[in-house]
Amino acid sequence: MSTLQLLISDLAARPDSSLLRLLSLRPELMDPPAADFAALAARASSRAGLSRALDRLNEPQLQLLTALAVAAPAGSGATAAQLAEAVADASAAELEPLLEQLHELALVLHSPEDTDDAGPRRFLPVTSLREVLGAHPAGLGRGYVELADALPGCRDRLAGIAGTLGLPGGDPAAALHAHVTSFAGPDALLADAPDGTAGLLAKFAAGPMGRVAHALRDVGREGRPGEGAAPAQPDAGGAVNWLLRRGLLIPLDDDHVELPREVGLLLRHGRVVTHFSPAPPVVEVARVRTSLRDNAATGAVAALLRTMGRLLDSVENAPLATLRAGGVGVRAVRAVARDLDVEMAQSYFYLELAAMAKLITLDPDTSLWKATASGWRPRDRAEQWLWLASAWLDAGRLPSLVGTGSPAVNVLAGEAFRPDAPALRATSLQVLASLHGGAALHGDAAESGTVPAPTIEQVLDHYAWHHPRPARRIAKALAGFLAEAELLGLTGAAALTDLGLAVIGRDWDGALALLAGTLPEPVEHVLLQGDLTAVAPGYLSPVLSEELALLAEPEGRGTAGVYRFTRASLQRALAAGRTATGIMDFLAAHSATPVPQPLEYLVADTASRHGRFTVVAASAVVSAREPGLLAELLAVGAASGLQLTAVSPTVAVSALPPAELARKMLDAGHSPALAGGVAAEEPGRPAGRPRRAAPSTTHPAMAPWEAARLSAAEGQEAGDAVVHPAGPAAAQLAMLRSRPAWTPGRGEAAPALVREQLQRAIRTMADVWLTTVGGDGRPERLRLRPVTVAEGRVRAFDHERDSERVFSMHRIVDVDLIEGGSAGTKGRA
Repeated sequence: MSTLQLLISDLAARPDSSLLRLLSLRPELMDPPAADFAALAARASSRAGLSRALDRLNEPQLQLLTALAVAAPAGSGATAAQLAEAVADASAAELEPLLEQLHELALVLHSPEDTDDAGPRRFLPVTSLREVLGAHPAGLGRGYVELADALPGCRDRLAGIAGTLGLPGGDPAAALHAHVTSFAGPDALLADAPDGTAGLLAKFAAGPMGRVAHALRDVGREGRPGEGAAPAQPDAGGAVNWLLRRGLLIPLDDDHVELPREVGLLLRHGRVVTHFSPAPPVVEVARVRTSLRDNAATGAVAALLRTMGRLLDSVENAPLATLRAGGVGVRAVRAVARDLDVEMAQSYFYLELAAMAKLITLDPDTSLWKATASGWRPRDRAEQWLWLASAWLDAGRLPSLVGTGSPAVNVLAGEAFRPDAPALRATSLQVLASLHGGAALHGDAAESGTVPAPTIEQVLDHYAWHHPRPARRIAKALAGFLAEAELLGLTGAAALTDLGLAVIGRDWDGALALLAGTLPEPVEHVLLQGDLTAVAPGYLSPVLSEELALLAEPEGRGTAGVYRFTRASLQRALAAGRTATGIMDFLAAHSATPVPQPLEYLVADTASRHGRFTVVAASAVVSAREPGLLAELLAVGAASGLQLTAVSPTVAVSALPPAELARKMLDAGHSPALAGGVAAEEPGRPAGRPRRAAPSTTHPAMAPWEAARLSAAEGQEAGDAVVHPAGPAAAQLAMLRSRPAWTPGRGEAAPALVREQLQRAIRTMADVWLTTVGGDGRPERLRLRPVTVAEGRVRAFDHERDSERVFSMHRIVDVDLIEGGSAGTKGRA
């Protein structure tokens, strides 16, 4: 049975709890939903799926998986005891739980040959794992067989070496593999080596690649380089030639060599992993007082909400234009930073955060960023903050990239988009939580009154153990993540807060409860002053703040906001539909002091001047030769929808565009003359006038965290609520259980099964019956010896033609492996 078929059977036999656990740990497997277990297995063992899964592994899990891929014989697997021999300082008892964890993640399989009484359980790596780990897993080079297949002329060179050493005939790569692995250890291998050979090989401890001048030299004569060969170092005629002559170094080109995997393992005494790391590194972390942390975090939350409100006001008053190259220009950002009273670098983050939370959106018609926060403003402050934090957590952008690079990345530009940003951000916060002690942090803080405050370097070192594969990618982004977490209030004084732990665990209700108990109650009144100002003695409620921002101009900075009433601000309120009586009633109801007389006079005077002129929307003008004609048109205008308003006996205006007005007049039986080329214009748009901007869309009232919780609740209702409230995972499980595990020759897994059979034939050097479809649609069945599978093509040797042929993978519909002259397992597309 192939490895992929074994994985299909393994997944189908798992209990529901195990499958739900797998789907929660690897959610990409059900995006989109998998049709059956075969599709799920194909995704789990695909290169993309494996790459994402390996990024989540910690150091010991990745070390063990690498040891299994390198040390386990193809098709037979290895036991925990055998792997303990390949992992330094590890015991079988330590490795068995790790192997079960890898099996739970569908990265390792139980051998089908295992039975209850057959001894220790054997484990197999899934399909494509060796390819995803790379050509040099654990710092080891490629084996002789791989080198012979990959390098032009390498097989002939190995044949010459095998002949010189007197090895048996046949495949020279296999002969050299058997020869090197027959030595008991490095001392036996280097027994007759010249001086300096061991020191030279020690240089390959960091990696299998090395630089040697004239590596393709003729080394046929013992102890001397070939004619014309210039030695690259003092021992070139000794140690280097000795190693090249025996195939212990394989030339890649004339300047580079590679240490074969068999030699590297022998030098390591059979250890694939030389330094096993079962536990994270122990670091001494500085601590800060809990009160200092909480005060800093609370101040950050208050500053975030205050600054975001002012940013939305700034964008409402002056929408941000985009550049041709993308993003917003420096001049516009500088104006926003001035309005927010923050540094330019911080304004980048606030603008990016507003875009992540959909509080500002790009109008495609006008290329302007406009404020669309109608659903965010009425919320209380705890929900406003959680809206921003949950949007930041799952956003696919890196604000820290803004202002970097050459040329510099503009704010809100496409270059700041990174599809792996949510995963990197989540793993960074999880590592920070583990370094802070996780849930046990509450007890530590209560006892000592201090909490850990690690540095960026300490977090990065810890990250490299928890997630070694993406550690290099996170190195540049980690400082930005931690700075943004500080601005959001997830951390305070570099120490993780209880609020931050709740957000990392996506405990939204817990986060709201923590924040509601931390922030002071909103103020429902202001202090009106005789100098036409209103002082807010604290944070105003959203409704009061929004209405006061309409009636007056914000001036103050800090917690106690100051609003100044001006003639312009009151005119703005009257234009928005407010009345003088309504304004006075509102001020009297929300003022802790009597309404000052100067403010009463200002409101009354502004209201008396308001409405003396009336502005009517007019897009078209209609003129008539005689007053009677216009009167006739006005008489039928209401019924015809012409929307006409007379401005003189022979002139009327309409809010309709000229072309539309002309059409309606024609429908009413009139024949207007169109002036100024109106007929040539696009219908519905006045001649010579720019296209109207589409009305800005408002943000939906549902916050990101609410949408995620609703989706999970819907998934729970759709699935079996008794199993687990897993949301989409429960729905996926129900779909898998309702269908056959595998339909041969059909479905998403069929191409993967074909590829695996071809790779198995290449590995065992077996023939296959291959059925392919030609350009005319007719099938052709051939007996071939597959050579390589790469880039969607199969290269195989045709015995009948005595030549090689190349086939496209998408044209192969059936692969029948021939083992010992009889048909074996099939792979069918």
